[in-house]
Amino acid sequence: MKVHMKIITRALICFTIGLSALAYAEDVQLNLKNGVTWNGEIGQTISVTYKDRGKEVVHEGKITRATNSYIIIDGSFLFIDNIVSITSDATESDSSETEKTSDSNNEVPPSDADENPLLKKTAKEGDLPKGVFCLPLHEMVGTYFRDNEITQLIEHIEENYGLGQIIVLEIHSGGGAVHIWDKIREAIFEARDRHRFIAWIESAGSGAAATAFLCDEIYYRSYGYVGAITMYSGDIENVAPDWQMDGWVKELESVLAKTSHTPMIAGSMVRSKYNFSYDVDPETGEFTYYNHEFGDHVLSKTGRNMMLSPEEAVQCGMSDGTADDGEELAKFLDLEEWVEIDSYGRDIAKKWTKTLKEFELLFPELMAQFGGNVQADTEKKALSERIAAGKKLLQWHKKIGEDTWPMVANGASVEAIKREIKNLEFQKKILED
Repeated sequence: MKVHMKIITRALICFTIGLSALAYAEDVQLNLKNGVTWNGEIGQTISVTYKDRGKEVVHEGKITRATNSYIIIDGSFLFIDNIVSITSDATESDSSETEKTSDSNNEVPPSDADENPLLKKTAKEGDLPKGVFCLPLHEMVGTYFRDNEITQLIEHIEENYGLGQIIVLEIHSGGGAVHIWDKIREAIFEARDRHRFIAWIESAGSGAAATAFLCDEIYYRSYGYVGAITMYSGDIENVAPDWQMDGWVKELESVLAKTSHTPMIAGSMVRSKYNFSYDVDPETGEFTYYNHEFGDHVLSKTGRNMMLSPEEAVQCGMSDGTADDGEELAKFLDLEEWVEIDSYGRDIAKKWTKTLKEFELLFPELMAQFGGNVQADTEKKALSERIAAGKKLLQWHKKIGEDTWPMVANGASVEAIKREIKNLEFQKKILED
């Protein structure tokens, strides 16, 4: 089954393990799409014939969780709408054949979930997602493209919709700061067991490409590209030293190892001395990847950093498909139609873009005023205006944040601004005395 099914499964297994003792022997009734109703119980061994992308596959094992939208049997996550049939192990009890009895006078003791508010919160799953949450990640990694909005969106989703949601990161960026990518990695990996992350790429170079590799699935637009994950030290003309570049390769390899994509591609995207080629088994369709240029299909030779077009990425197994609009992407995501559940992700991205663009417009003016380019008829008023400009800069620093400030403030030191404000205030005090 495709990797995204496994991702949602991981999210839901987190509960299942913790609450399995409570769930055991719970009665289950499943209403299949063909009109058949199956009755059983949690813990029962069953065999499920399941339709996956036009093919029927059989899953066997104990049913560990069931809702009106999905079931989990031995770690496999299955949509009820895609179940063709269910047969029960003859050795297991089947509630469809067993008369249920109840006693209204018997009190059911409260479960851990009833008494523990934390369990109540984590158990909030709701129905399986019928749509997506989108977050545009555009421009430079570290400025407009940050971990902050990813974390905010995750918190919003979990507070209002529960776990197992589909988060689409719309990527259009040439890259940026590696230290911000580190935080993006932490934000996504921390939540990947709870949600399904989709990279939908218009363009993704360097740190933006590395962000796409963090996701469970990667989809291109027909004019997109991914690759050239280089590293520089402070300036684009100053390529990072070998030890740092090799460390970057290993980091990307470890990231790719956590997805369904080959880690072997990392080296050729980071360093021009590495090669990448592959074979495809004509019978099974399985890929064999090589770190040399002698495979049947050569994508990277010595002398260039690899970049993958949509066609190349699909052909070598580094893309899950190509979609230019939501309806096309919905089909890949197994959704009946393209539905954005709410606009929170787009709203916070728009708000941050507006904030940063306002800062970029005001910053030169404030720095000039702080440096003495003010119009005042007295020295005291001039000092007051300079102090006011400095304090506005500090307000902007708080709004922009510690991570983004160095990337947009042209080297302006916050500590230096604070010291100069104190100096200006001292000068003003002398004039007043």
